This record gives sequence, structure tokens and C-alpha cells, in this order.
Amino acid sequence: MHTLPRLCTTTALVATLMATSPSWADVTAEQVWSDWQDMIESTGAKVTYDSAADDSILTINDLVVTVDEAPKTDLRLGAVVLQETGDGSVQILLPASGPIIIETGSEKATLEQRNTGFSLIVSGTAGDLTYRYGASEFSLALTEYRIDDIPRDNIQAEITLNDLVGMLHGRTTGLRQLEQDFTLGKLAYMIALTPPGKEITFTSEGSITNLQSDVNVAIPENIETMTMAEAIDNGLIVKNSLSYNDIAARFTYSENGDTATGSGESGSGDIRMSFQKGDNAVVEASESISLGPIRLRVDGDGNDSDMFTARFALDQLGARLDLGLPENIESFSSGYGYGETSMADLMNAGFGVGVNLNYDGLDGAVSFVRGDEAGSISAVSDMLDFGFSLSREMLRVSSASKGTEFNLEAVDLPIGAIRLAVAQTLQDFRLPLKTTPDPQPFVYHEEVRDLMISDNLWAMFDPDAQIPRTAITYVLNVSGLGNWLIDPFAPEFDTPGNTKGELQRLTLHELLLRGAGVELTGAGDFTFNNDDLDSYDGIPAPKGDLELKLTGGNHLLDTLVKIGVLSDEDALGFRMALGLFTVKGDGDDTIVSHIEANGKGELLANGKRLK
Repeated sequence: MHTLPRLCTTTALVATLMATSPSWADVTAEQVWSDWQDMIESTGAKVTYDSAADDSILTINDLVVTVDEAPKTDLRLGAVVLQETGDGSVQILLPASGPIIIETGSEKATLEQRNTGFSLIVSGTAGDLTYRYGASEFSLALTEYRIDDIPRDNIQAEITLNDLVGMLHGRTTGLRQLEQDFTLGKLAYMIALTPPGKEITFTSEGSITNLQSDVNVAIPENIETMTMAEAIDNGLIVKNSLSYNDIAARFTYSENGDTATGSGESGSGDIRMSFQKGDNAVVEASESISLGPIRLRVDGDGNDSDMFTARFALDQLGARLDLGLPENIESFSSGYGYGETSMADLMNAGFGVGVNLNYDGLDGAVSFVRGDEAGSISAVSDMLDFGFSLSREMLRVSSASKGTEFNLEAVDLPIGAIRLAVAQTLQDFRLPLKTTPDPQPFVYHEEVRDLMISDNLWAMFDPDAQIPRTAITYVLNVSGLGNWLIDPFAPEFDTPGNTKGELQRLTLHELLLRGAGVELTGAGDFTFNNDDLDSYDGIPAPKGDLELKLTGGNHLLDTLVKIGVLSDEDALGFRMALGLFTVKGDGDDTIVSHIEANGKGELLANGKRLK
């Protein structure tokens, strides 16, 4: 079906061109209409009509806009009246109701346009015009749809706008500048489809309330002949914001007796986009989204008592995308790895990307019944924050979560329901990407705190609960200093045998592994001599100390032997290995180790030389 999409594309294009006309000399009806034609025809479309002028009133009848691109589309808009008001402005009048016809190939759709309280006034001076528009109600309803001139009654559609108020200001000062803002009290839609020859029906209806938009655009003349650098240098700017109070939608889908119903709701939302010139010959593009709360639900009911339910809720959802694009991005169009273009060239020219995704209050579940099978999956989380950024200077990946729980139940799971819960996770990875004479900091920090595993998973290897089923915590927090000798984006970086960089310092701020009655902790700090690559077989010689402490290790080994996970010989081998570099510490079942690298090629454990 081509007709309805072509309607949206064609009417939106015509409206935009009308708004950004650069050559209006004044606001007489004849000149406004002449410029509308010029701008429509500049897109490749054709305009046909009958006109009649009477004093200060210009009436356009049988208005048709034709797009010859295959398949050919005719948009029949009916009548438009342009009336000079006597104060230098022009009022544009539409009939209170009337048909709009779209013909594309063998398809023909007739829509009924209805409006109440419609007003559109054009005022200003040549090259600087303001549109003020509004309507208490404006609607489009599909009244007839034909294919090969055969009526099809299998589709219904309608969209209604209420309490529309807006202003559009267009001017030309070497740029085609457009400023627009509007508010819409409510947008409501309805659609119903029944494909011919199939036992399928689909219906949906929904609404958006208090929709607000603010647009600011500056477009250089002849932009179609410019590179992006030329367009930016000539003033190209695009900014847009869109917000709403509530969205609600419902649908029903039925096929051969199986039915699915669904609904969705969202509270206040805010969407912003920007595209403009930044610093150092870089174009800055960004888009941000903030939505919430969000509620979705789908229920399915089948012929054979099959059932399906899915629900999803978020208290808040946020996302942001930031791009840094070289002004001469066209020169990289051949792509990375082709010709002389490389990733290093692109990064050096200013390319960068940043992504952030976050939410609060996730609660979702899916359940099903299919014959003798049944099951459910659910997940809850207090919050998640994920970030990724890549620039010439650094790669960074970060994430954090709190209060996450996962449950899986199914009748055919031999071990029963599975439950995993974790109180908190954190990850922070930062890696410099630029060659520098001085060492730069890097970070690797990872945490999983209070991970709980359901008893049936423990019971797979410890059915009598001999091992304490306490929460598991893992922390590794490392930072350091280093510098690249070869650009990580350069082709020679992958050449075998090259010394790619130098490690100057490595600090273990925290090592923690707790669970199953065992706790391992550690901290240390080392510097590295890059002039000594012989003492440690090609690794820069370290100098520093590492402190380790293990509590409960012997008891865990005894328990693993008792439940048959380890043999006595395996446990003895572990104890002998630990004895090589540990000594007894304070407290029961506690061993410690002090590892020292003295910078002379020697490695000591508790004062005993290991190397």
C-alpha cells in the first residue's frame, strides 16, 4: 500500500516549502500564491489549478499537486482561498469540510478534511514573514479506499488534532531561517485493518496530550550543491525540541481465533536535537530523550487455552547521543580500510561519539501457558546507567546498577525456579588512545556486590548445604600510568613484534572476593622499569609491594573434599601451592602474603626469594 505513506510525505514536503519560501516581496494574495507554486515546483512536483480573482480575494479551485516519480502520485487538495485583510496581511481560508484525494498507481484514497475554528494569517515584509495559525479541531478521516477501482472496505483510519496554536517565522538574510513553535492540546488516532481473504483483524487507537514543539533552522541557499563543511561555514543550524504530557495507546490483533490485546502509556516526555558548528572544525550533533513513567502490557488468548502475558514498566527512561563529525566528512566516505582513509585519519579530524542510557524502576515479566507447558521470566531493577564514549583522546565504558533481580520459572526445568539477585554493580574502564611523551592515567574498576543465587543452583553440587550460601561480592579496582609508542589507530599498531607502549605504574586499590565462607583481599602498588626487559622475559621490571589476605580457605577445601567436588590429592596440591608464598596470619584459618619486587630482578614472598 503506497497511498497513505505518500500522503504523509507529500503534504509534509509542501508545508515545509511553503514555510521557508525565500522570495516573498510582500503579502498580496497573488504574490503569496505565486511563490507557493515556485517552491512546490522547485521540488520537481507539478501544480495544476483553476483560479479566480475578485478585488483582494484569490480563489484557487481544483488544486492538484503531481509527483511524477514512479509510481505517479496525484494529490487533489480541492479549494484554497487567499484573502487580503487590508492591514498588509493575508488570510488563508479552507472549507470547513471537504475531500482530499490521493491517487498512486492503481490505488486511490479519499479522505475527508474537517476543521473548526481554523485560522491562518500571513504577515510581515518581503523576505521576513510570520504565519500564525490555529484550530479548535482539525481532522482527516479515510472515507474510501480503492484498488483497480474496486472499493475496499477493509481499512479505516482517522486522526484528530484539538486546540492547535502555532507560529512560524520565516526570513531570508543570505540564509533561509525558520523558527516555529506550536502547542497541541490533544492528538488522537484510530486505525482498523482487515486484510482481504485472511481471518486477521487489527485495530488500534491512541492519543498524545499537551504536545509542544520548538524548531530553529537556518539553511544556506543552494545547500544541495555544498559539502557539509561549506554548509556549516555558511550558517547551517538545526535545533528542535518536542515535549508532551501523556501518551496512551491500545491495540487488538486477532488471527484465526487467536487474540492479542495490548496497551501502552507514558508520562511526560522531552526530546531534543541539535546540529551546529563546534570548535576545531568539528560539527556537534546531539539528541537526548527523557521519558517516563512508561507502562506496556500485552495479553494473548489462543484457541487451545494457550495464554501469553507480557508487562513492562519503567519509572524513567533517558538516552543521549553526542557526535563529533569532521566538517570534511565527505572525504572519508570511502570508509575505513579503503584507499588512504584510515580510522586514525577520521579520529585525528575530530570524530567522536558518546552514548548514555539510563533508567529508574524497571519491572518486567513474561508468562505463558501452552498445553502442558508453562513458565515465566521476570526482572526488576532499581536503576541502570550505561555510558560509552570514544574520542581521539580516550575510550571510556561505564555502567552502574542497583537492586537487580532475575527470576525464571518453567514446569520443564528439572532444577526448579532460578533466581539471581545482585545489590549493586559498577564498571569503569578508561583507556587513553593518543601517543604522548608523558604517561597518561588508565582505569579498570569492576564491582559485583551481594550476588544471591537461589538454593536449587547451590544444591546442584552441594545438596546438603555444607558450603555457606552467603552473598557473593567481587571487587577489582586498578589504575595506572602508561603511554603509547604507536598510535592505536595506526595500521602498524597490529604489526607483530612492535613495542606498542610502555607501562609506568600499576596500583591495585582494592581486590575483594567474598562468598562461600571465604574472603580474599588485596592491595598493592608497582612502578616499572622499561629499560629492563630481560629480568622478566620481555616484561618491564617491576618494583613495589602486594599484600594479600585469605580467610576461610582451608575450611572450604575440607568442605569440597567432603562433598566430593575435590579429591584429597587435589586439596593437598592446593595447600602446597599456597604454602609456597603464604604464611599464617592473625585469626583462625587466615593466611597472608607479602609479595615484593625489589627492582633488581628479584621477586620475594614474605621475605623468601621466589625468583
